[in-house]
Amino acid sequence: MTTFVTKKLAFSRLADAKGDLYDPLPATKALVHNILLHNGNTTTEVATLNYHDGTDEYPIYKISLGANETVQLTFGNEGLLVDAASKLTGLSTTADKVTCLIMGSEEAD
Repeated sequence: MTTFVTKKLAFSRLADAKGDLYDPLPATKALVHNILLHNGNTTTEVATLNYHDGTDEYPIYKISLGANETVQLTFGNEGLLVDAASKLTGLSTTADKVTCLIMGSEEAD
């Protein structure tokens, strides 16, 4: 039986060009439960999150965050499956102003 261990999957700041936010190791499956975004800038930032399935990339969330605003994106039930063939990417208007925390569960050996 597969078991999952709850943990911080990724913690970073968004760049102003699309970059990887969470890219699981080979043979790893993860369930993303929550993504927290915080704008530490004094001006509004537009943050975009994408899901890449290994072939194509799909936008899953885009938001304008006011100065010092925090939002939480929650995935119900088991969560958003991100396996070794997929990854989460993102960007914001200004580099290093939006913090991104991804919480979830990874498959345990």
